[in-house]
Amino acid sequence: MQIVLATESDAPALGELITESFRDLDLTGWLVDDLEDWRKIGPHYLEREVRDAIACGVVYTLPDLSAALVAFDHAVEPEPAPERESWLRDLTGPYFERFARFEAAFLSAHPHQSHYYGAYLAVRPTEQNNGAASLLLNHHHQVLDELGRDAYGEASSRRLVDFFGSRDYTPLGLPVVLDGQELLQPMWRTARRPG
Repeated sequence: MQIVLATESDAPALGELITESFRDLDLTGWLVDDLEDWRKIGPHYLEREVRDAIACGVVYTLPDLSAALVAFDHAVEPEPAPERESWLRDLTGPYFERFARFEAAFLSAHPHQSHYYGAYLAVRPTEQNNGAASLLLNHHHQVLDELGRDAYGEASSRRLVDFFGSRDYTPLGLPVVLDGQELLQPMWRTARRPG
C-alpha cells in the first residue's frame, strides 16, 4: 500500500470516509443519536476538519482514499476560528449543545506542550483489519520520530486503547466523560529519539 498526502480536492471524500468509519462509535451516538442525521452532519463537519489539517498539519491517505490519518501540528496552541461557533450551530442544529459540550471537554483534556495531534484515524468499514490503519500510523510515527515530535490522540474504545498502547501510547489523564458515558481516553506517545 502506498501512502500519499491528501489535497484539498480529497477533503469531501475523506469527510465521507471518516463519517462512515465512525458511525458505530459510542461518541458518534452520543453526539448525534440518529444515524440519518449523522450522515447529513458528519461529512460537512469532518470535511472541515480535514481541510484545517491540510492547512495546519498533515493528512495521510491511500491512493483510493480508503483510509486516512488526520493530524494537526500543535507546536503552538491554535486559536479557534472566530466564525466556528456560528458555523457549528448552523451545521448541527438541534445537536449543537452536544457538539459544543464535547468540543469544550475535549479542549480541556488536550495537553498544552508541543505535539502532533492525531485527530482521526479512519478506514473504510468494508476494508478494516487489513493493516491500513497500522501502516498510516507507523508512517506518521516514523516522521514524528525523525522530527523529535511527540504525539497525542484519543482512543474511542477499550480496543483502541489497546491498539494505541501497542504503539507506545500511554493513557494521559482521565477519560473524557459526558452524561456519565466514557467517550474518549486521551493518549500520549513520546517521540523515540534518534540514535
